[in-house]
Amino acid sequence: MTATETETQTESSTGVATHQVALSFEDGVTRFITVREDQTVADASYRQRINIPLDCRDGACGTCKALCESGDFDGGTYIEDALSEAEAAEGYALPCSMKPRSDLALQIATTSEVAKTGAASYTGTVVGLDRLSPTTVQLAIDIPNRGELAFLPGQYVNITVPGTEVTRSYSFANAPHEERLVFLVKLTPGGAMSTWLTERAAVGDEVTFTGPNGSFFLRDARSPLLMLAGGTGLAPVLSMLRQLHVDGCDRSGRLVYGVSTDDDLVLLDDVGELVSRLPGFTWDHCVSDPASSAVNKGYVMSLIGDEHLNGGDVAIYLCGPPPMVEAVRTHLGDVGVEPAGFHYEKFALATPVGEPKAAPASPPAPAPASPPAPAPAAEPTPAPAGRAASASERVETNTVAVLLESPDARGIGGQTTFARDDSVGLTVPDPAGPPPRGSRGSTDDGDVIRRIAGQLVAPAPAGRAASASERVETNAVASLAESPGARGVGKQEIFARDDSVLTVPDPAEPAPRPRFITPGRFAGQVVVVTGAAQGIGAQVARRVAAEGGKVVLADRSPLVAEVTGELTGQGASATPVECDLESYDGAAALVERALAAYARIDVLINNVGGAINFKPFTEFTAEQIDAEITRSLMTTLYACRAVLPGMVERGSGVIVNVSSAATRGIHRIPYSAAKGGINAITASLALEYADAGIRVAATAPGGTEAPPRRISRGTPTPRTETEKAWFQAHIDQTLDTSLMHRYGTLDEQAAAICFLASEEASYITGTVLPVAGGDLG
Repeated sequence: MTATETETQTESSTGVATHQVALSFEDGVTRFITVREDQTVADASYRQRINIPLDCRDGACGTCKALCESGDFDGGTYIEDALSEAEAAEGYALPCSMKPRSDLALQIATTSEVAKTGAASYTGTVVGLDRLSPTTVQLAIDIPNRGELAFLPGQYVNITVPGTEVTRSYSFANAPHEERLVFLVKLTPGGAMSTWLTERAAVGDEVTFTGPNGSFFLRDARSPLLMLAGGTGLAPVLSMLRQLHVDGCDRSGRLVYGVSTDDDLVLLDDVGELVSRLPGFTWDHCVSDPASSAVNKGYVMSLIGDEHLNGGDVAIYLCGPPPMVEAVRTHLGDVGVEPAGFHYEKFALATPVGEPKAAPASPPAPAPASPPAPAPAAEPTPAPAGRAASASERVETNTVAVLLESPDARGIGGQTTFARDDSVGLTVPDPAGPPPRGSRGSTDDGDVIRRIAGQLVAPAPAGRAASASERVETNAVASLAESPGARGVGKQEIFARDDSVLTVPDPAEPAPRPRFITPGRFAGQVVVVTGAAQGIGAQVARRVAAEGGKVVLADRSPLVAEVTGELTGQGASATPVECDLESYDGAAALVERALAAYARIDVLINNVGGAINFKPFTEFTAEQIDAEITRSLMTTLYACRAVLPGMVERGSGVIVNVSSAATRGIHRIPYSAAKGGINAITASLALEYADAGIRVAATAPGGTEAPPRRISRGTPTPRTETEKAWFQAHIDQTLDTSLMHRYGTLDEQAAAICFLASEEASYITGTVLPVAGGDLG
């Protein structure tokens, strides 16, 4: 999402508006998905490999209940037991029923791990190291895949200190639309990041980070704004201001920037220039050091007037060290103002590497006339508040609330809302006390502990990405082959004991190169490959490109651009087309784009399809049957209809359809019916258009080993023992009916497809070639 205050609307190839939806999980991870206005959020999420917890998918159970913090939507149809009128009035919705009318920001009531997703990893280059003051450095980073990094203004990433395994958390100072990534770092003697920046860092260094994370971000609202920044807490506020300017914000607002010493003051000219672009905004700054040369000596509360609080009709955004947050909270209580929105993030000093950890300071005593001085803001990490939350505080949106005494509490977007013991109140941890149960303290090497959505989270140990040989996909479940407790079938590891682990490909791992290549086989030919973002389709595109073809890669996933970039980087001629072939409009748009790029289409390879559900036929609903047929039959039918007129006009062309050996399979009958339809399309089109010089053939792949899908088909993960047995039965049947009793490889599938698409198969038409180890389908 590149905007939170205005709607970012685009048109899909079907003419239906699409919107960006930010899914914010309880562990602080935020993932972004693209959702059409005619799609539910849950459906789009599953298609993009993010599994929002669901039970019913039709608004009956309330399992997926989420809080919409920004944007407009159609709530859809649901029963009151799933979502009450009061909850709907508070902004809650059901992703399985809701459809977006603008960009949205949703709090999802689970962790990213449960949703089988995670913060993405990026590698960039240092392009700026500016010493803004004796205590602050501005770090600028460029990444080659900037278009893939979406974030909300106010969010942060975890940067790995080069040459170490230590990570530090920093908020973006740039707006989401800006290419260059900018961060503010407070220098701390002995700090891991500080030592690197002052002693070793240089322009051109490589830096890796993960994110975005955090629930401190700009919300869509109409209330006046009050923004308070302490130290390097200025960074997320700068990101918000820049976004407000882009959005053409007409809300009134006030920014107060406070630091400890004159050395900590940075970017005053930039702040002034930004505020001048926002009509109705004012700003000021202060320094708590009595020896400061600043006009305003003291604390941020002294620069907050009654007019800025607007009788409580104000949205407050506060980022700074814990004492500052507590002092502002105390001030609001003293003046009797309960703001309409109070969004904050606390950070604390990182302990220098090799030094013992100091005990956190006790909460400051209420003293509005002389509040505690904000602590220096070094390498930020949210910190606990230290007292029980009042009723008014329970509706705040922040990153640190946690229910200490109720392990069975249910959390929504970092807010613990449902506990079995209703006598237990919502509390925030006492910084002077022990960490909450299940939390982890700082590591001995000085790693910052990030408190995210109420959880104390230490930096994760460096892991090892699975190699290509260790990854396996069987439509729904993929896992590391060495996963303890994994269940093996035909030497393929299918289920790990926790049943929740889906691996994500390492973006740094080289793309799989075609194993077999016939140089020049497609020289000068224009080949359209659908479903080309991953799996068989991507490998077919790679082979066609390696054999001299001009490739049009089509997929509804934005990941198709990555594969295209890979091919063009190798000198191939390749064009990406993001489209949804589940409608004829999408197929027509694909053909139009291909003709615009290359003036003709010589070969169409129809690869879109895939089973969604695995269960006995009597368990399928009518809606699920329709979805299977649309996914695996109509996409090919529409694409053939769209491409044929041009081929007929030229008097030549080849269509290769991808069917399946599953036409004779169990627990996926609608999918089998769809693939049987593909076989019928192939035979009938070959007969009807042979005189027009057009060949039509198909392959029927069996089970195929592939890296985990980065965009899911929406396949529900088997949960109950019965569902696991159903899924396992289809795996067993697939292996048993293959005479070779193994899965095929992407290269083996691509080889057959490319053969049929080439002139080598010029006397083959109307034929379905099984590629399934002897399973004839």
